[in-house]
Amino acid sequence: MEAAIRVDTSGAACPVPILEIAKVMRRLPVGALVELISTDRGLEADLPAWCEATGHTLVRLEKRGASYVGWVRKEGEVPVHGP
Repeated sequence: MEAAIRVDTSGAACPVPILEIAKVMRRLPVGALVELISTDRGLEADLPAWCEATGHTLVRLEKRGASYVGWVRKEGEVPVHGP
């Protein structure tokens, strides 16, 4: 899969992988694909939850040896719902 940018957070623990992908996503155009690499097993739960909360699309998440690799496509901004 060809990602626009690769974010390697290997060796960093939660919440660093999510903070790093969030920072990168803010500067990319809608439709961009980001590859996130992490050795934190919490990514299996954290990345899908973050994508659901932000409206970005989790294209794929897989385990490769000691690493987890996720691909996320940037979607439009999620509208804030108020009262």
